[in-house]
Amino acid sequence: MILKRSIAPKSADSNYSLIDMLPGQIGTITEIDHGHGLVRKLCSMGIVPGKKIMKVSQILVGGPIVIRIDDHDLALGRGIASRIKVRMEI
Repeated sequence: MILKRSIAPKSADSNYSLIDMLPGQIGTITEIDHGHGLVRKLCSMGIVPGKKIMKVSQILVGGPIVIRIDDHDLALGRGIASRIKVRMEI
Protein backbone atom coordinates (compact mmCIF):
# COMPACT_ATOMS: atom_id res chain seq x y z
CA MET A 1 0.00 0.00 0.00
CA ILE A 2 1.30 3.45 -0.95
CA LEU A 3 0.35 6.40 1.19
CA LYS A 4 0.35 9.85 -0.31
CA ARG A 5 0.07 13.05 1.59
CA SER A 6 -2.09 15.62 -0.12
CA ILE A 7 -1.03 19.21 0.39
CA ALA A 8 -3.75 21.66 -0.46
CA PRO A 9 -2.65 25.20 -1.33
CA LYS A 10 -3.56 27.76 1.27
CA SER A 11 -6.07 30.39 0.31
CA ALA A 12 -5.50 34.12 0.77
CA ASP A 13 -7.59 33.90 3.95
CA SER A 14 -5.26 31.34 5.53
CA ASN A 15 -2.88 32.20 8.31
CA TYR A 16 0.78 31.86 7.44
CA SER A 17 3.77 32.16 9.69
CA LEU A 18 5.87 35.28 9.19
CA ILE A 19 8.64 32.93 8.06
CA ASP A 20 6.49 31.81 5.10
CA MET A 21 6.31 35.33 3.66
CA LEU A 22 8.71 36.39 0.94
CA PRO A 23 10.74 39.60 1.19
CA GLY A 24 8.61 42.48 -0.09
CA GLN A 25 5.30 40.80 0.75
CA ILE A 26 2.74 42.64 2.86
CA GLY A 27 0.40 41.03 5.33
CA THR A 28 -1.82 41.70 8.32
CA ILE A 29 -1.02 40.14 11.67
CA THR A 30 -3.84 37.82 12.70
CA GLU A 31 -2.50 36.24 15.88
CA ILE A 32 0.52 35.64 18.05
CA ASP A 33 0.82 32.00 18.97
CA HIS A 34 2.51 31.95 22.37
CA GLY A 35 2.33 32.98 26.02
CA HIS A 36 1.54 36.32 27.59
CA GLY A 37 5.19 37.30 28.06
CA LEU A 38 5.95 37.15 24.34
CA VAL A 39 2.67 38.84 23.47
CA ARG A 40 3.50 41.72 25.85
CA LYS A 41 7.01 42.07 24.42
CA LEU A 42 5.76 42.17 20.83
CA CYS A 43 2.94 44.53 21.77
CA SER A 44 5.49 46.98 23.19
CA MET A 45 7.18 46.95 19.76
CA GLY A 46 3.88 47.64 17.97
CA ILE A 47 3.46 44.06 16.74
CA VAL A 48 -0.22 43.43 17.44
CA PRO A 49 -3.06 41.68 15.58
CA GLY A 50 -4.60 43.90 12.93
CA LYS A 51 -1.36 45.73 12.06
CA LYS A 52 0.02 45.64 8.52
CA ILE A 53 3.61 44.52 8.16
CA MET A 54 6.04 44.06 5.32
CA LYS A 55 8.79 41.47 5.36
CA VAL A 56 11.95 43.32 4.37
CA SER A 57 14.51 40.52 4.36
CA GLN A 58 15.68 37.29 5.86
CA ILE A 59 18.94 35.41 5.99
CA LEU A 60 18.40 31.86 4.76
CA VAL A 61 20.61 30.02 7.23
CA GLY A 62 18.88 30.70 10.54
CA GLY A 63 19.46 34.43 10.71
CA PRO A 64 17.02 37.15 11.75
CA ILE A 65 13.95 38.22 9.82
CA VAL A 66 13.56 41.96 9.26
CA ILE A 67 10.06 43.43 9.11
CA ARG A 68 8.75 46.95 8.61
CA ILE A 69 5.86 48.08 10.79
CA ASP A 70 4.75 51.70 11.29
CA ASP A 71 7.79 53.01 9.35
CA HIS A 72 10.20 51.16 11.65
CA ASP A 73 12.40 48.20 10.75
CA LEU A 74 12.65 45.45 13.36
CA ALA A 75 14.79 42.31 13.35
CA LEU A 76 13.19 39.24 14.88
CA GLY A 77 14.67 35.84 15.59
CA ARG A 78 13.24 32.92 13.65
CA GLY A 79 11.64 31.41 16.77
CA ILE A 80 9.65 34.56 17.48
CA ALA A 81 8.84 35.09 13.79
CA SER A 82 7.43 31.56 13.58
CA ARG A 83 4.89 32.47 16.30
CA ILE A 84 3.50 35.47 14.39
CA LYS A 85 0.66 34.49 12.07
CA VAL A 86 -0.26 36.72 9.14
CA ARG A 87 -2.82 36.91 6.36
CA MET A 88 -0.90 37.84 3.23
CA GLU A 89 -2.17 40.36 0.73
CA ILE A 90 -2.33 39.37 -2.89
